[in-house]
Amino acid sequence: MEREPNMDISSNATRTGVGTAHGKIILAGEHSVVYDYPAIALPLPGAKVTVETQASSRQVDWLESLPYTGPLDKVPEELQNLCRAIDLTHSASKLKTGPLHFRIKSSIPIGRGMGSSAAVSVALIRSLVDYMQIKISDHQLTYIANQAEVIAHGWTSGLDTLLASTDSPVIYRKSSTPIPFQFNLNAYLIVADSGMVGQTKLAVGKVHQLREAKPEFVTNMMDAIGGFVSQAIEAIQHQDIIELGRLMTYNHYYLNQLGVSNATIDHLVNQAWMADALGAKLTGAGLGGCIIALAYNRSHAQHIERVLLDAGAQQTWLVNLNAM
Repeated sequence: MEREPNMDISSNATRTGVGTAHGKIILAGEHSVVYDYPAIALPLPGAKVTVETQASSRQVDWLESLPYTGPLDKVPEELQNLCRAIDLTHSASKLKTGPLHFRIKSSIPIGRGMGSSAAVSVALIRSLVDYMQIKISDHQLTYIANQAEVIAHGWTSGLDTLLASTDSPVIYRKSSTPIPFQFNLNAYLIVADSGMVGQTKLAVGKVHQLREAKPEFVTNMMDAIGGFVSQAIEAIQHQDIIELGRLMTYNHYYLNQLGVSNATIDHLVNQAWMADALGAKLTGAGLGGCIIALAYNRSHAQHIERVLLDAGAQQTWLVNLNAM
């Protein structure tokens, strides 16, 4: 971070710092990625967070957000990650500020596997450094945001932070450096929110327990899902959306066999198939959250979108894969 150390900017009463970030989705590779198989992840620019930072009119730091509004030092436990992000940003900058007011506006639903907490942390850090008029490197940004994610989830793969702060899809593997991946695919993706909060810890634990009880079965499942991801990468590179859709559908079937889908998710997936989607699957850890479906073009995607909303989806996003 660049600025004169220990500079006092507490009198900057009229400035507003602004930071933004976005959500993410996983196209393929859920759960197998935990066991060091690859996954394909995409940023979701349509699901966005904006944070504004201003001098506070109160004597304390103040947070204004949908789940909580009040003094920063009294935030509920589930928002302690934001305090961590603010503290680390202040420590790294060595700047003195007076009480601040942080205003968070987010269209990313919480607990849907879309990286909401990471996106809020990234946008918050960007807003604070913009308010302080300092520069921050990508490395510093991801380090601080990942430290905040540890507070939020107890661990982090770094994937949510990476996707919240970049516009490029990636091929992600735990043991390797993420690889930027260009789609340029003439197809659309529909993301549909089931309205159910996803249960990442429960889903991951469920698969772990199944692996202990049936190690060969789960190993075969993970090998298959990892294989689908590798084939999906080839299908995208060859512009083969029919094959990509087929692989998405197979991926969902195997996730279902692992026990991480449920009746609500399966209903939406089935409705997408009935609407002639090229493929459909849950996205994220499962047991709630979102599904994704693949369409030929925008009009086809809008048809699937209407069907999913009629089937109970709470909200949807359309993603042009040719613009990725």
